[in-house]
Amino acid sequence: MKRYIKGIAAIVLLVGLMGCQPVNYDNKKAGIINAEVLTSYIDNWKVNRPAGTTGRLVIFQAGATSDGKFLKHDDKDIVVYQIPAGGACDPSYRRHDGMANVPGALLAGPYVDGMINMFGIDPEKDYVVFAVGEGSTTMREVVRSWWVLKYWGWDDDRLAFLSGSVTYDFSKSSGLSNYLVDSATPPLDPSQYTKYSMKTLNNVQTDLQIYISEMMSIAAKDNKRGLFIADARGTKEYTAEKNSRFSDDKICGPNRDEKCLMPLQGHIRGAIDFPYTDLLIMDDQTEDLNHDGKIDKKDASYRFRSPADLEDIYKSKGYKRGDKIVTYCRSGRKATVLNITATVLGYPVAMYDGSWVQWGEMAGGRTDVNGTEILPKGSFMDLDTPKYTVVKKRIDSEYTQPSSIYEINLDETTSNKISEEDKAYMGN
Repeated sequence: MKRYIKGIAAIVLLVGLMGCQPVNYDNKKAGIINAEVLTSYIDNWKVNRPAGTTGRLVIFQAGATSDGKFLKHDDKDIVVYQIPAGGACDPSYRRHDGMANVPGALLAGPYVDGMINMFGIDPEKDYVVFAVGEGSTTMREVVRSWWVLKYWGWDDDRLAFLSGSVTYDFSKSSGLSNYLVDSATPPLDPSQYTKYSMKTLNNVQTDLQIYISEMMSIAAKDNKRGLFIADARGTKEYTAEKNSRFSDDKICGPNRDEKCLMPLQGHIRGAIDFPYTDLLIMDDQTEDLNHDGKIDKKDASYRFRSPADLEDIYKSKGYKRGDKIVTYCRSGRKATVLNITATVLGYPVAMYDGSWVQWGEMAGGRTDVNGTEILPKGSFMDLDTPKYTVVKKRIDSEYTQPSSIYEINLDETTSNKISEEDKAYMGN
């Protein structure tokens, strides 16, 4: 009888715990939030704002909605600044990790300080939400901006991302279109800029980023127990059915008018095929929101799947709670979709920032489009070996990205330069 009672109690407890698990984002105050939470903030910010927030609600909306609208604001307690849909990742911006350049690297401290000063954001008081005007690929671009602030130490309780596009969540059919207005908050006059700095937080999270020497050590491990390497690019790039390119610049090919490709095509040894799109809802379109005359996936919400669904997806990929997730993609944008979902679920996560645009370049004994040897065959940085890479295809030299961009340093064997620079910027 006692066993029976204990069994019933255990079932009740289990059901109770299951009932406490979040199935959506209704009660999320930060991290990933939904439209209803955001509208409660807009309705009465000073009353509904999260505990610990004493400043403004700052919404960065990446582009206007398909109707040219922006989220409502009073330009006092609530501001909405329009930012480029491209987010905080540009292949032409490079940082040297000690061994090679990282194209599209995470922004250095002075640039982040420049951004918060441009908009007068107080890193100790303000609450920041990133929102996407229209869905599709813009989602992955803008999550990168969220990751930048998180890396530089912005308080997680004052940092959020809207699940879904503004176009979808605030459409007329949603009943929330009254939260849209015709223009964003005007840019600040340069004379009004306040001299804020992330240094006041003194909390740079260098453990969230790893670079090529550490990634090489991870890839070379025969036993990757405790690690989960996730390739977020998409199955076709993972298998090399689709070639990974460097950028949209057309300087390769016989006539130097084609996009450049990485000399190595495939994936990092031990990486799991984990397309970032698996984590988003891309099939709930019901109306022609972008006014292109058809209802297709471009009209989908691009909301994040529920926390319960996200957990199931990670488990289906072989992830075990407690393991450290190491993400990468092609250029450091798609991977951040995994980063934000892992963070919300409480999973430890870091990103290899060089991603495939750096890793796929390290081909020993090969020449680039200019006929320059990329790396000596057998060099310690030669990743064209089963020890480090599952190579599915090798690209002809005339289509191969110029190696000069990377400024490869064969005299250095560690890639901690960026982390050390960022710590130094904080005064550490």
